[in-house]
Amino acid sequence: MENLEQQNANSEKETEKDELENSAEEATSEEETSVDNEEQAAPPKEEEAEPVEKPENTAEEETPAEDSETVDEAEETGEPESEAAPDSEADEVTEEDEAEAEVAEEESEETAEDAESFYAEIVERAKELVVQTDWAFVTTELANLAQNVTEGPKSTSEKASQLIDEFQELRDNFEQKKKEHYEELNRKKEENLAKKKELLKSLSDIINEENWTATKEVGKIKGQWENIKLLPQGEAEALDKRFKELMDEFEDHKVDRLVKKLQKEEENLELKLLLLDKMDALTQKLNENTPDFEELEDQFNKLISQWRKVGRVPSEKNQPLWDRFNAVQDTFNEVRFKVDKEYREQIERALSKKKKLVKEAEALVDQENIAKAARKVNKLHKAWKNAGNLPQKDENEMWDLFKAATDKFNEMKSDNIDKLREQEEANLEKKYELIKEAEEAKDTDDFDAGHQKMQSLMSRWKKIGPVPRKQSSKIWKKFKGAMDVFYDRRREAFKGERKDQKENLEKKQEILEKLKELGKHDDPALAVQEAKKLQQDFKDIGYVPIKMKNKIWKQYREACDVIYDRYRALGSDLGMEKKLANQGIDPDTRKDIIKLQKERDKLKKDVSKLESEMIQYQEAKTYFKPTNRGNALKDELQEKIDKAENSIAEKEERLKEINKEIDQLKRTGDSDEEE
Repeated sequence: MENLEQQNANSEKETEKDELENSAEEATSEEETSVDNEEQAAPPKEEEAEPVEKPENTAEEETPAEDSETVDEAEETGEPESEAAPDSEADEVTEEDEAEAEVAEEESEETAEDAESFYAEIVERAKELVVQTDWAFVTTELANLAQNVTEGPKSTSEKASQLIDEFQELRDNFEQKKKEHYEELNRKKEENLAKKKELLKSLSDIINEENWTATKEVGKIKGQWENIKLLPQGEAEALDKRFKELMDEFEDHKVDRLVKKLQKEEENLELKLLLLDKMDALTQKLNENTPDFEELEDQFNKLISQWRKVGRVPSEKNQPLWDRFNAVQDTFNEVRFKVDKEYREQIERALSKKKKLVKEAEALVDQENIAKAARKVNKLHKAWKNAGNLPQKDENEMWDLFKAATDKFNEMKSDNIDKLREQEEANLEKKYELIKEAEEAKDTDDFDAGHQKMQSLMSRWKKIGPVPRKQSSKIWKKFKGAMDVFYDRRREAFKGERKDQKENLEKKQEILEKLKELGKHDDPALAVQEAKKLQQDFKDIGYVPIKMKNKIWKQYREACDVIYDRYRALGSDLGMEKKLANQGIDPDTRKDIIKLQKERDKLKKDVSKLESEMIQYQEAKTYFKPTNRGNALKDELQEKIDKAENSIAEKEERLKEINKEIDQLKRTGDSDEEE
């Protein structure tokens, strides 16, 4: 359609241009014809006379009869026209012609002005249209204006021609802009089509992976889908249909998942209530005659741990359940506090520490040095964690007091941030002074006095408060750098009192070679034992030449790292490896034994876990009433108990086999070693 419109537009343009050119040619032709007629009508001249300009239509007017007769007489007599007619008559004809020419010229000028006004109005209207974006309307209006130009008044005026060209340029520019608009629109449609296909793929992947919990992600996809409007013609219906099918499938499965979730929440509620009943029962066992409070507390804490591991419950039951859970803990702690003297003393100590920390935190707001107080807040928090635990109720109360005090200080610190910055800057200046002193002392040859000076500087450094965070690391490096220079010089000066440095270097290189060999040893555990002896020898040797110090130390660390990395790679096998090595069992057999021991340990843990689950299932059965639902739950628990018993029997049988295999390997390993 657009191509057809463009072709029509181009055709109209060419037609209009041809008509304009034809009009100009016709006007030119009429002028040339008029001039020729005037030249033919002019009489022969004997003397030169000024030519008279005549209007274009003079050739078409009839010559007066008197003039015609005068010409005829002149031709017959052979006399010139000037002699055939009186001078007065010739003068009268010339004045009339000039008047008529002036009238024709005025009419021509009026016609040109009318044409220019006509085309100027068209151009102004075109300018108003081309800035609009109603493409169809503007296209139609411009076509109408083009038709008006084609049918408009003919004029040879240069201004009229310029106006026509200006109109045509406006129309051409509009057509180009319209073309670019529709090209951009089509590009956007294709881009939207690609986006929708990508969203469709993402939704399809979620369905194929059966990720029915991806509600948030699907909601996001749906929102993006609805925001994409423009699409290529004929694409929207099929895409929307497929999208709806996938959304319906997801919603159906989401409902199923929610039903299962609600069922699971009901089961979790029953299990949590069961655990709370057990916690109540343990609380009732607490009295002055309780033989072992620690054991009872362990049982209570295990129930708490199990309770926390159970998943979600129905939302309307959640808060009442938590209230009961907290109440049970408070009751247990209160009863134990009354009947257990040791526990009471432990709680009182922790409470006393935390009260003291609260007072210290409350006093922070009164300190002038905000920078020092800010550093102390971190220390108080660390001390709080190490002060010991309190019953939950008391813990919450004390924590609220402590947090309120630190929050109050932090507010005060924020209000006085400028003052804090000033104090940090002052501390920074003090530390720069210490750096200056350290720089001056680092080159002293009095190493005893220098050592005392450096220790004093370090003590003063620690007492100065914090500095701006961005400067902290920078100034510490400068300060420590000065100290390192001093102590490196000090160590260098003391080397003369030890063995010859070159000899020490050779000895250390010999040890390095031995350490490198141990890094390839078949028995990492044995290699570590040998390496420890060599490490001690290495340290005892003393200093080496200063130029070799870093290099020899680097080689030493690398050699040791290889040995210990191989040893650490054994992980939890280290103890087993060492024990078996001490028994004289060869490395290959040790590996087989360790592998079996790992399997045995895992089986033991599995058996212990299954036995614990069986006990819980058996106890849980006693809490269900003999109702239809209760009996169903009992049957379900019994199935789990039977399954656990069968699994335990299988694992215990495998444990027996493993023990036999380990014994056999140990005997084989011992005999091989003896041989």
